[in-house]
Amino acid sequence: MTHSPSLTGCWNSPRHGTSYWIALWRAWLALTLLVSASTTGSAQVAGAIAVYPEKSSLEYTSTQQFTAYVPISPNTITWSVNDVIGGNASLGTISPTGFYTPPAVIPAANVLTIKARSTAYPSSVGSATLTVTKKYPWLWSASPASLKTGNFSVSFNGSNFAPDSVGTANGVDLATTYYSPTKLVVTGAAAAAGNIVFAVRQPGPGAVTGNTVTVPVTAVAVAVAVAPTTSNVILGNGQTFTATVTGTANAAVTWSVNGVNGGSSTTGTVSPAGIYTAPAVMPASSTVTVRATSVASPATYAQATVTLITPPPPVTVAIAPPAVTLQLGITQSFVATVTGSANTAVTWTVNGVAGGSSALGTITSAGLYKAPTVMPASATLTLRATSVVNPSSYAQATVTLIPPVTVAVNPTTATIALGTAKAFVATVGNSANTSVTWSVNGVNGGSVALGLINAAGVYVAPTAMPASSTVTVRATSVANPAVFANAMVTLTPPPPPTVSLSNARFLEQSSFGPTDASLAEVQQLGFAGYLQKQFSLPASVIPVPADNWVGALQQWQLYNFTVAPDQLRQRVVFALSQILVISANKQIYADAMLPWMRALSQNAFGTYKDLLREVSKSPSMGKYLDLANSMKPGLGGGANENFARELMQLFTIGLWELNQDGTLKFDGNGEAIPTYNQATVAQVALALTGWTYATAPGATPQAANYDYFGAPMETRPQNHATSSKTFLGATIPANQSVDQDMESVLTILMNHPNTAPFICTRLIRSLVVSNPTPGYVQRVANVFTATGGNLQAVVTAILMDAEARNDTPTVNGGRLKDPILHVSSFMRALGGHYNPGEQLTYLYGYMAQYPLNPNSVFSWFSPMYRVPKSPLFGPEFQIYSPTEATLRGNFFQYLLSSPGGDFVLDLTPFQAYGNDMPGLVEAVNQRMLYGRMPAGMKQALITAATPGYDAKTRIETVIYLTALSGQYAIQY
Repeated sequence: MTHSPSLTGCWNSPRHGTSYWIALWRAWLALTLLVSASTTGSAQVAGAIAVYPEKSSLEYTSTQQFTAYVPISPNTITWSVNDVIGGNASLGTISPTGFYTPPAVIPAANVLTIKARSTAYPSSVGSATLTVTKKYPWLWSASPASLKTGNFSVSFNGSNFAPDSVGTANGVDLATTYYSPTKLVVTGAAAAAGNIVFAVRQPGPGAVTGNTVTVPVTAVAVAVAVAPTTSNVILGNGQTFTATVTGTANAAVTWSVNGVNGGSSTTGTVSPAGIYTAPAVMPASSTVTVRATSVASPATYAQATVTLITPPPPVTVAIAPPAVTLQLGITQSFVATVTGSANTAVTWTVNGVAGGSSALGTITSAGLYKAPTVMPASATLTLRATSVVNPSSYAQATVTLIPPVTVAVNPTTATIALGTAKAFVATVGNSANTSVTWSVNGVNGGSVALGLINAAGVYVAPTAMPASSTVTVRATSVANPAVFANAMVTLTPPPPPTVSLSNARFLEQSSFGPTDASLAEVQQLGFAGYLQKQFSLPASVIPVPADNWVGALQQWQLYNFTVAPDQLRQRVVFALSQILVISANKQIYADAMLPWMRALSQNAFGTYKDLLREVSKSPSMGKYLDLANSMKPGLGGGANENFARELMQLFTIGLWELNQDGTLKFDGNGEAIPTYNQATVAQVALALTGWTYATAPGATPQAANYDYFGAPMETRPQNHATSSKTFLGATIPANQSVDQDMESVLTILMNHPNTAPFICTRLIRSLVVSNPTPGYVQRVANVFTATGGNLQAVVTAILMDAEARNDTPTVNGGRLKDPILHVSSFMRALGGHYNPGEQLTYLYGYMAQYPLNPNSVFSWFSPMYRVPKSPLFGPEFQIYSPTEATLRGNFFQYLLSSPGGDFVLDLTPFQAYGNDMPGLVEAVNQRMLYGRMPAGMKQALITAATPGYDAKTRIETVIYLTALSGQYAIQY
């Protein structure tokens, strides 16, 4: 051991590297051990254990590998932290191999001892010191880069900032606001020119202070401003002045009057707070100067001119009328006149009570007195008006109260048919004034909705039933408006209003079902006008769920289907979502679904090519059909073919070649002709390589990003197959960019003769009819082709076609409503809707149509599904088994019988018919079937509902059975 000092001295020699001295030291230790062994003659050797690194500092989010040199045989050791073997959750843990992991919370004593102890010779221990600190707060820059003297606010730009970070200026803590790990804002004051050295420190256990940034400070000239600058003050009165000092952190001033600090009794005094009090006697000059002088810069001041004026003459108050006699409950206006002052304001009291009281009567600041409704202890009261400027001046009026009038109405009850008239007579007692005013439900003269009543008491019932079938006719005394009498009027219902079948059918196809408001709008605007208005409406909001829960989007979608004003867009988006499918069964978070939902909503009335491009580039589709990180051969497994296949099979051209009218083309052998093959899929997949997720904010772009949904996908040219691609009779040239190749693919598919009839057939089936005639398809497909896939033109052609507007059902006409459309139209027909955040979405899963969560890329049902045992197409029948049909019925029953916070239904329009079964059935017929209910069905409903024990039960029975009927389940 005598050579250790010389070895330590050599260790720091600049002539050799660290590894050289480590090797030399180990050789020396080995030699020492050999000598010891030969001396003792024993196989066990004891030596000094060394732990590396000996001293270190570690941020608590990092880890540290320790190593030990053990010149002992056997050389096994145990590791400990502060003598705790393996450490613990408070000190941090250390593995058997010396790998140290800090605790989640920095210990108060953050300097730890790491030991390596020989298992053979426990007294042989090597140790190291480890300091655990908070993350080092880097301060990159401060903004602004220079300051002026006075108060400042500076933004720190850096990294590793935390909510408890504290900014310092020249070592002094500042008020600090945390914004993000890269931004702090500090505030303080610079008293003088020079430099401020800013830094950031992390307080508490493991405290650490980061690097510094120096910001120069230049002096700003001191300025003083006084407000007001002029004032007229009555002798003996006061005036408050304020002084504003800029250019220095010291805002203190000294106040003086005519140069005398604090003023004097002759010219008036001024307090340190700037409150000037005029003298009681006029001085030699009626004008004095009030000055505020900066304490920091005594040569700097500002001043105000005060003109002293003598007090005004005495104030007098008069009140009119000076005396009145009032009936209880009557109002009377009093006027107070103030002379001798420009301030004419007064305060009013009744028997000394400011503003009066319910027992004495009340009076407003404008002098409007209202007598009490009950006689007080004394029938004579005193009203007083007191001058605000001189409270010793007032005037009084006397009020004498007398008993109220009485009113009676005959008859007190009446039953009146809508549109008919009834005369009522009012008798007024205890008053010479026998006049009354008539009202209906509190509306003077009534209203068109409630019924009208004239001055003679003749009531004419409304022609339509109001919200309540009972109204109140009231006669109110003119002499005392607090006195009245009522008559209760029961209105009998009118015949149910007739609904336009043409308008209702049009809304069944262009929305999620007609409502009273939308029927009236179509009646006013016409079909074309309604469509134009719908096209012009902005897209309804799709909010971002705070917890990123996809269920919140499902709830909001159902809410929009039943409430959103842009119903046509909602219906078209619903149709498009079943063509360009994405499902929550893979996109389990809301942010992964939102880009696709917004692409459908924002492009629903644009061109189909633009929609395809937005959906293709969306990270939603990139994840769902694996287009994101699809790479050229040789990288990451090569080109993924999922999206390429569905782009053709489902999104554009379909499986089989079609005529323009949607019918199949056949070859010479009578076989359907495929539109593409596997080689086509491979070529399209190559053309679509080179896309990846967008780079998240603050992240470093990678060759293959993953799962960021905040922006459209980005291109990675290095992952793109740049060879030429040939498919569907067209060739994409070599060496095009990633974007160019995608645009070429979309152009080729849009120009393919199959796209127009294939997409138009899908849209017609979703909006109007499951089995459109070839002529219908061709007319719409021709519009698609002529407009380059303009969806606004295509939707107009679908809805305005003669087949869509034919109100007479055909043998093969109509389409089965899917569960979402069936329930949504039911709620809208009953004046209802879902509420945001409703908790019923899961019930659609029972009916095989969980919103935003179809089973596969083919959606909830196959677009090619046919009605069982029939050649007719009926896609929605695939999820309309007896079980699912029963579940729909259960859902309708729940909606009718369990009102709550999840939804709203309004059955009040039917309440008038609760005891009129033919009227009730006809009201439901008009509201839900638009007058198409067969006579046999009407009688069956009357028979089924009549035994109901109350009106509510009968109404719900008729509505429920109608909702379950084939007439309502099918959209004709």
